[in-house]
Amino acid sequence: MSRRSESARDPVQAPLEAPVRRLIEPFQEFVDSQSGSGWLLLAATILALLVANSPWAEGYFDARNLEFGFAFAGSTAVLTVEHWVNDGLMALFFLLLGLELKREFLVGQLSRPGQAASVLTAAAGGMVLPAALFLLAVDDVALRQAWAVPMATDTAFALMILVFLRDRVPLAARAFLVGLAIVDDLGAILVIALFYTRDLHTEYLPIVAGIVSVLALLNLSGVRRGWIYGVAGVALWLTFLAVGFHGTLTGVVVALFAPVKPAIGRERFASLARHRLTGFDEKHDPDTETILEAPEQHDSAHEVLRAARDATVPLKRWEQVIDRPVSYLVIPVFAFVNAGVMIDAEAIAQAWESELSAGILLGLLLGKPLGILAGVTLGRLTGLAAPPADLSSWHLLGLGLLGGIGFTMSLFVSSLSFDDRAILDIAKQGIMATSLLAGICGYLVLRYAPRQR
Repeated sequence: MSRRSESARDPVQAPLEAPVRRLIEPFQEFVDSQSGSGWLLLAATILALLVANSPWAEGYFDARNLEFGFAFAGSTAVLTVEHWVNDGLMALFFLLLGLELKREFLVGQLSRPGQAASVLTAAAGGMVLPAALFLLAVDDVALRQAWAVPMATDTAFALMILVFLRDRVPLAARAFLVGLAIVDDLGAILVIALFYTRDLHTEYLPIVAGIVSVLALLNLSGVRRGWIYGVAGVALWLTFLAVGFHGTLTGVVVALFAPVKPAIGRERFASLARHRLTGFDEKHDPDTETILEAPEQHDSAHEVLRAARDATVPLKRWEQVIDRPVSYLVIPVFAFVNAGVMIDAEAIAQAWESELSAGILLGLLLGKPLGILAGVTLGRLTGLAAPPADLSSWHLLGLGLLGGIGFTMSLFVSSLSFDDRAILDIAKQGIMATSLLAGICGYLVLRYAPRQR
């Protein structure tokens, strides 16, 4: 008997479940793939460029500058759509980054001194040299405030290219690139906090301290409900805006206090699961078709689910919950809102002649790979660190070029650097063009790199 005919009579399935599942399976595979978010990010970028250079351009820019907000307790928060995305939605992106950073430092590759040292030295070189080359190329004081633009790596695009290469690069390449991007993001977070915060209203700092204390108390008290931390996070976000801090840093602060201990241990979970599953089997009634007709079995299954939740670590659980919304909604929306620039002969000429574009090009395309290679070499010479044995100098060069795909974080930092729309558009054009070039060069180097013997 065919599997289809069996599933058609399966009482657990809804009437249209089987055909709908076959219909959405390709989409589900796309979402589950490592390159899916990169493709969606690319599509959002192209769509933004097309709309910004179409007859609908005026509506696109008007919608981006549309203001809305709310009033609460005598205070108002009114921002443009662009700022709501950059200051609000992106806080979720920074929350995800913070959770990934905390996990990596606790149990990931950054928790192992030898492996962490290799990534840290490479990332340090990949941040310092791009910033230095940018400052060497840019003399205008007003433009030099964008010195941090070439520091970060766009993980989604970089990993998408590694997926294309598949067996052409060792498995260690992905781990090295992910670690590099995570440290890059940490550096970018610190730079934003230290150098892109202006006009502080210090009278609100005691409120910030109070909310942070509440988060610390929640963590120390063993509170593991995500929504409680979420409420505190929203309050902290509003207070950050009042102080003058960038709202996205709220995500990092909340992630810092994410609980890392489950409510029950492994032995307790195993015991509970065995007990409940035994009860589930014992309460089986052969005359019932579905669990809905067996409330005692349903209760047993629910208790297993509750025990599984209590046995998992909130930090990892939160990361899994927000990973797809951030990857498939927040980042594409950010790209669509921020990547739309008008491209014509005059705009291209201005970008070509601008020292800002030259600084971004030098920083991302030259500074990134050379800085990463220099960091790895320095670590090896000093004995502090050694790169994974499976990675040759060609691999490191290719990964360094992929590190030059700044895109998301570079666009974000550029939006913090300039209020002048014309200058910001030049920066965006430089970032997108250079990221594209870095991606192509990185792909070619890794594609044709001599294989390790």
